[in-house]
Amino acid sequence: MLRVWTIIAAISIALLLGSAPLFDADEGRNGEVGREMAATNDYVVPHLDGLPYVDKPIVYFAAEAAAMEILGPTELAARLPAYLFTLATAIVVFWFARKLWGVDEACVAVIAFLSMPLTIAFARTVIFDSALTFFIVLAIVGFYFAVEEDGIRDSGFGIRGAVVAWLSMGLGVLTKGPIALALPLLVAIPYAIWRKRFRALWSIWGLVVFIAVIAPWVAAMQRAIPDFLQYVLVTETAQRLTTGALKRTGPPWYFIPYLIGGALPWSIALFKKPTTENREPRTENREPTTENREPTTVFLWLWILVPLLFFSLSQSKRPQYILPLMPAIALLVAREVRFRAAAIVMAVFGAAVAAAPLFPQLTRKMDPVIAGPAKDAAIVLGVLLLTGGLVAAFVRKREMAIIALSLPMLMIPLVTTPLMKAIGERRSTKSLVAKITPLVTPRMQVVGVDAFTGSMAFYLRRPITVASDDGEEFTSNYIIRHYGVFSGAPSSTLKPTTWLTDTIGAERVYIVRDRDTASRAIFESRGFQPAASGAHYVVYVNRIEALGVRRSDVRP
Repeated sequence: MLRVWTIIAAISIALLLGSAPLFDADEGRNGEVGREMAATNDYVVPHLDGLPYVDKPIVYFAAEAAAMEILGPTELAARLPAYLFTLATAIVVFWFARKLWGVDEACVAVIAFLSMPLTIAFARTVIFDSALTFFIVLAIVGFYFAVEEDGIRDSGFGIRGAVVAWLSMGLGVLTKGPIALALPLLVAIPYAIWRKRFRALWSIWGLVVFIAVIAPWVAAMQRAIPDFLQYVLVTETAQRLTTGALKRTGPPWYFIPYLIGGALPWSIALFKKPTTENREPRTENREPTTENREPTTVFLWLWILVPLLFFSLSQSKRPQYILPLMPAIALLVAREVRFRAAAIVMAVFGAAVAAAPLFPQLTRKMDPVIAGPAKDAAIVLGVLLLTGGLVAAFVRKREMAIIALSLPMLMIPLVTTPLMKAIGERRSTKSLVAKITPLVTPRMQVVGVDAFTGSMAFYLRRPITVASDDGEEFTSNYIIRHYGVFSGAPSSTLKPTTWLTDTIGAERVYIVRDRDTASRAIFESRGFQPAASGAHYVVYVNRIEALGVRRSDVRP
């Protein structure tokens, strides 16, 4: 039964994967970078609106570009790599648990991992952390076996686990930078020292593979963009971790709620003392022993606590940073056969969620478009959580308890789809682009007046000339810091606002922020008419009839 449910869990988190529009800023921007990569076949230098986008490395962009080569530039293609990398992580978790404890525990670990809210969220989001998590998890697992199996042979060269780990870290660096190198080593080094097998982590072939993986792309980027390494090492890594320059700070306890809530209900099981029924790890040369069980538990707790401390001390904080910790929680949970505490907490939480719509003050300030779907989702999800918690608390069969605990979480994609679509009306420009598509002829220039989002370019399928005095609309630290260079280049899509006042003409479509009253007044004073509007933008076109579009065809 658990094996079948594992497959169901893997399928469930992919349901309606492409149903919601790409959300700005992250999804829209990342999706557009992948779309431009597929359109230009430039799989070396990522671009955003035709400008170099070097804030993140190449792997995820290349993966979604490859998906778009097959499926076209769609939401499904943009999100598909995140889902596939999540499945790949689940396979590593299954293999690790099966090798140590057996198939049943491996299935429990995978079910727990796939039904964690944080896992589900980022398996369905166009962002790099699902790919990064896969490479980090593979590296950590590689180091574990380098210490526990290869390290026993006391060989510092050609260690299989270490080679896999260094290969994975190289690919992780190409996914999100040096954090993929730091995190596995932060876990593996103290564990190897504790096990007195420090040499097992180091392999000449591993280092060779690591360099061979990252060197070609880094060299190509450095040739194309001379300040690439300085930007990556100083701004995107050092400043991100040690200063608040990137405006992503938070208190030291920032990650605690996300760790507990993001792994519900399984995180509650961690507070239960393991029972004597837990299976013990196996090695090639000996049967499971109590002595060998303790190191694995220590290793898994190091996997959770060391990265948690590292990110808590960092000056850059985002919930997805702790996604690589979810597999460790799932593996610890797999060794716990009783889930009564988790079931009770889930039932209580479900009752609270289901009752929330009864208190109008909770949604009073919410957009009416969002409030309705939010209430519906809360009621359905709350009932599912309450029911699942009660069933898990009283059922006698372990398998049924696991299914009852995971089912409500696995239903999240289905239950929240109407809500996500409603949020997309405010967090995406898909509907706005649909309104203005009839206005845009192939030769017309689309100009954003202090206005640009990745989803805007993604759905228009064309570059947008952006008139801006700082370039912050691109949400790219690299573009912002090189504003003077890009805004001064004749062929650049980034222009100073002085360019706008000198070139306002009829053969353009202008997108203006709805709250930018000064710019709106200028356009309207020159005879431009509002042709369409969205949640945050107004579109102006001069003399609509001259463009071959009847006034009655344009609905703001």
